[in-house]
Parts: sequence; structure tokens; C-alpha cells
Amino acid sequence: MTDPAPPSYAAPEVPPGWDKLALAPVGALCAAVQAGDPAGAGGPAARGSFRANLVLTCDDLHGLSFRDWQVGTDQLLPRTLRDYHLIEIERLRIDDLPGGRRLAHHVDLDGRALTMEQWFVREDDRHAWSLTATFETWSYDALADCCADVAAAWRPVSGRRRNNADV
Repeated sequence: MTDPAPPSYAAPEVPPGWDKLALAPVGALCAAVQAGDPAGAGGPAARGSFRANLVLTCDDLHGLSFRDWQVGTDQLLPRTLRDYHLIEIERLRIDDLPGGRRLAHHVDLDGRALTMEQWFVREDDRHAWSLTATFETWSYDALADCCADVAAAWRPVSGRRRNNADV
């Protein structure tokens, strides 16, 4: 559940050449999309309007532990994403807090194969952050490293001194 009034936050950097969205999708704090036509990256001709994207969200945990939050997420994703398949999940520390990374596959309503890479971190008993990158699977190899670099540099808590308007 997305928190209606998240605390101040540090937006992740935008991958080079990507466009920041002036209005983030419902439930997101900020978002960026791959610039231009994804077919320009040497992939198949554009099929619809999908562009790789990076989205930051904040969940209100209502006191859930890190484990319970992630168990709930692992139960929710297969119910909300078509043909969801978890590829790998790992625990790691993000901004010196308990966090992790998941890599998964799903299919959108237009039948496109999508790869999702998500970094997540629990800040405290109330707030948890997720940074989610979604790509058409054919473009994952070309785009994954730039998004992983963004995630590695992201400091959701200690970076709060930055201005949220810089998103």
C-alpha cells in the first residue's frame, strides 16, 4: 500500500538520456522513461508505446517487519502481474539498511515480455522504498547496467538533503 504522505525522500538519479516524468504514475513518487524510440537501440521495431522505465515508490508498512513486507510482496506480485516468474532474489544492504534485489519476468496486457529488476529497502517500522526498473526483455542486456548503476548510487535515507524537486 502506497503511503499517502511519504516522508521527504531522495530521488534516484535518472539514467543518462532518459526523460524525467513531470507527473509520476499514480502511487509513484517519481519516474523516468527511456528516451525516444526503444527500437533505436537495435531492438525489434517499436510495438506500441512501451518504454523502459524506472519508478520510485514508498510503502506504509504499518509496523511490518522486513521479512513480512517481502513475503507479502512475493505473494502479491504473482497475483498482479501476468505470467509472473521470479528469476532471483537476494538480500543486501541499501543505504546501510536491510534491503534486497529481485529480478523477475512478466507479460503485459499487450503480450510483451517484460523483465523487472527491483531494489527495495525498509527504512523503519513505517516506511519502505522500492526502486523498480522495467524493460522489454529483448532490451534488458543493453539497459540493465545503467539502471543497476542508478540503484547502486541511490541513497533513499541519507540522501534526503537533496531537493525533491530535482527528481
